[in-house]
Amino acid sequence: MRKLLLSFLFFSLLSTVYGLLSTVHAAGEFETSYNVQYQIDDTGKAIVNQKITLKNKTTNFYADKFELKIGSTKVENVKAADTAGPLQTEVKFENNLTTIAVKFNQKVIGIEKTLPWTLSYESNELASRSGQIWEVSIPRLAKSDDIGTYDATVSVPTTFGPVAFAVPNPITSAKTGATQQYSFNKDQLELSGIAMSFGTKQVFSFSLNYYLENRNLTAQTQEIALPPDSNYQKIVLQKLEPAPLDVIVDSDNNFKALYKLEPKTDLNIKAEGYVEVFSQPFRNIYEKLTPAQKQKYTEAQRYWETDNNFIKTKAEELKTPEAIYKFVSTYLSYNEDRLKQAKLERKGAAAAALSPKDAVCTEFTDLFIALARSAGIPAREVEGYAYTQNERLRPLSLTLQNGDILHAWPEYWDDKLGWVQVDPTWGSTSGGLDYFNKLDFNHITFVERGISSVSPFPAGSYKKPGQGNTKDVNINFAVELPNITATPSLNLIFPKPILAGIPTKVTAEVKNIGTSSIISEDLILRTQALKKTGGFESPSGGTNEHESIQKIYILPPFANRSYQFTLQGTNFWQKIGDTLVLSYFNSQISAPVEVIPIYSLVFLQSFLIVLVIAIFLILAGLFLYKKFGNKHPKFPPHKIPKLFQ
Repeated sequence: MRKLLLSFLFFSLLSTVYGLLSTVHAAGEFETSYNVQYQIDDTGKAIVNQKITLKNKTTNFYADKFELKIGSTKVENVKAADTAGPLQTEVKFENNLTTIAVKFNQKVIGIEKTLPWTLSYESNELASRSGQIWEVSIPRLAKSDDIGTYDATVSVPTTFGPVAFAVPNPITSAKTGATQQYSFNKDQLELSGIAMSFGTKQVFSFSLNYYLENRNLTAQTQEIALPPDSNYQKIVLQKLEPAPLDVIVDSDNNFKALYKLEPKTDLNIKAEGYVEVFSQPFRNIYEKLTPAQKQKYTEAQRYWETDNNFIKTKAEELKTPEAIYKFVSTYLSYNEDRLKQAKLERKGAAAAALSPKDAVCTEFTDLFIALARSAGIPAREVEGYAYTQNERLRPLSLTLQNGDILHAWPEYWDDKLGWVQVDPTWGSTSGGLDYFNKLDFNHITFVERGISSVSPFPAGSYKKPGQGNTKDVNINFAVELPNITATPSLNLIFPKPILAGIPTKVTAEVKNIGTSSIISEDLILRTQALKKTGGFESPSGGTNEHESIQKIYILPPFANRSYQFTLQGTNFWQKIGDTLVLSYFNSQISAPVEVIPIYSLVFLQSFLIVLVIAIFLILAGLFLYKKFGNKHPKFPPHKIPKLFQ
């Protein structure tokens, strides 16, 4: 018999690594079955116990060594034993990969002979607490024909709280005393790693500094981008000093605060507040994209080269967002060495496709967007803050002049869900955890870019010249959201009185003086005698009232809006009184209005004054014409202009 080095790749980041190692022996010569238990204590330390059975399926070979590879995760206190006693182990961590080599005490000789043995180790990287959320992240199981059965059980303390999400869904779950257990099988773990979050919500506080300057000789209006509300986050903006002229919402749903800067002046702005983060869309605040908008979000942009031959060919092959995500997260490799560069250059999708082993988060994001757009799927970029405790598993690589480090990830459009965020970078670096079907509780959106691939700029980008190393983005965990207020201030502007039969413009002013956005509410103007001309109007509850409705999809804090309604009285001959009632969200105001017939104009003091002035001007004009209009200049014969000779 000849010796055979038996090498199994257990958890792996790269399928190409598995291909190199699996050539050590022929497939089907040995079969290995696993029963793995992950016991996580209340500090987050994981004790992993593996019961392994090695079966020889040949008569000519035997195994005397076993190699276990664990992607990304560092381990300690490695122990192994079989029925004859402890086994010799050797542990190495290189290139973000842990290798455990085990030397057997006895040889498995003979067909169908088995060797049961155990392996245990500890790790502080499989579970971590982020604010109020506990996260368990176990890398994906590499596919192998040599694996017979594979069963895994994850045990966590009940103090972790309820399961917020679990990918994949556990086969079984049970609660025993102070422990809750979840089981998974081979088919599940070959598709994705185990990603579980425990807790109910995640809340961050933020403090953001912005600097604006105007070096021109004329006044300018400039803008800053504030963290927006989205399907994944709820913003509470407690402080914005100085107060802006307005907060507008652009085509990409970004919140932009507008400021007027006088000539040769600068301005320091501070925004403070809270954000509640969700791992999956908890609402849909977006208007459905029109065909024209969908076309806009599938166009080529700088860094999103949809007409590149490689990208076009791959897009035709992949077709769906999930297929594109899986391709990008496995095709590209994260290059940590690029983070050491003084200036981290954004390469774009085409360059990323040509150099797949030289990627950071911007390349993962740009390639996903370019492939999606080329496949006809609307897609755009998200830039923001992402909390991480392990930068090998979840790296950040969007540097803003070295003072602040952010993260970039893509999102695609779904007609039912709206904009759906995914993170192929962390899907790649975390050993195959699923960042497609869920995100996590640690991604905070600062800006969304789709109409342009380079603007607007996120918080942290508005730095004073020469102070690029200052930290302008400060994020901390918080326990609860503060008291949320969403309070609109309303005002009505209209002429007094209103003439019956003549269309009259009524202006409704709305300002959000609260701390949170008012989302998808109707601004309603109710009247009795006045009806809206054009637009949408409906009878109110079967009464004689009329409703004029304006849909406001989102009104951020500090935002001002003005809407005009054109009303017209229906009674031409009778003077009547009416009441304008304006309501929006939880506020309502009313204003009395007098509607008069046209003929009553002659009785109005203002009309009489205007009439007197008009008569006076007409008479004065006639007098001047009579006095000077018939007199023509007379010229001596020798001075008559040639024109008249």
